[in-house]
Amino acid sequence: MGKLTVVQWQKHGVKGDRPFKKGAVGAGLVRAFSVTLAVFLMLGFVVAVTNLPVYNFSTVILLTVLASAAVGGVGAGAAAGIRGWQHGGTTGFIYGMLYTVAGYLAGIPVYDPVLMTLAMALLGLVGGIVGVNLPTVRRRAVKRRYLGSYK
Repeated sequence: MGKLTVVQWQKHGVKGDRPFKKGAVGAGLVRAFSVTLAVFLMLGFVVAVTNLPVYNFSTVILLTVLASAAVGGVGAGAAAGIRGWQHGGTTGFIYGMLYTVAGYLAGIPVYDPVLMTLAMALLGLVGGIVGVNLPTVRRRAVKRRYLGSYK
């Protein structure tokens, strides 16, 4: 078993060193929203197919949103490669804030906005640590094709 990396420090001023990678947080947010959307579409399919008078999905929605924050943290940590706790925690916090604001705008009562946001930030933080420590085999390097280059 390899060593577990919680924090990897680098010297500032080194070429290519950026203390915070916004693209990694964006990638984590995309993963979090994708998981949430997929589960919500499955719940909608269940409602459309079955014929029950009442559906109680509050626990499923709560667990889905919390798990999505963790998955987003994993994605942000894996994309960043360094400081997974920072990128994952930021992803979870932003996702929690967006969830809370969307809940208020839609008129849906949010259980406890501060507690939910902090719980999502904590789950994103843990997910970021896991994402940094994923094996390098699972990380995919993005290869882009540029116009006019034949490499």
